[in-house]
Amino acid sequence: MKLEAELKSTKPLQPRQRALLNIMFTASWLDCNISRQLRPYGLTGPQYNILRILNGSYPKGLSVLDIKSRMIDRSSNVSRLVEKLRISGLVERVPHAEDRRMVIVSISETGKKMLAEIEQARFMDGHGVLGSKLTEAEALELSYLLDKFRE
Repeated sequence: MKLEAELKSTKPLQPRQRALLNIMFTASWLDCNISRQLRPYGLTGPQYNILRILNGSYPKGLSVLDIKSRMIDRSSNVSRLVEKLRISGLVERVPHAEDRRMVIVSISETGKKMLAEIEQARFMDGHGVLGSKLTEAEALELSYLLDKFRE
């Protein structure tokens, strides 16, 4: 559905204004869809993001600051999110060998199994509902344009 119809806008939008509103609207739409997909697993989007980051660094763990620097939403309270994931058994926290003030976080086997289950649902890989109508070339072009938009 076109942006103007979604927003019930009767006035034409300037191209740059339309692009900005479309990005904001799509970000909100994606957030709602991803939240709905993650709900059965008891995860939020930022928690899922942390699990993916830790899975990517496995078997090496990361500090909370390293996790935060790789997050999509860097305003998240990573320490609190990591603690919730630890309580759920999805991550493990280990004191740093050289710096007692630092904690290293790594994904647990339970966390790896949950991620594998989520990935089997195929909602995040572009073959499920989200983004499935884009061709490979369109997905590359969209990614290029979004990178350019942020420059």
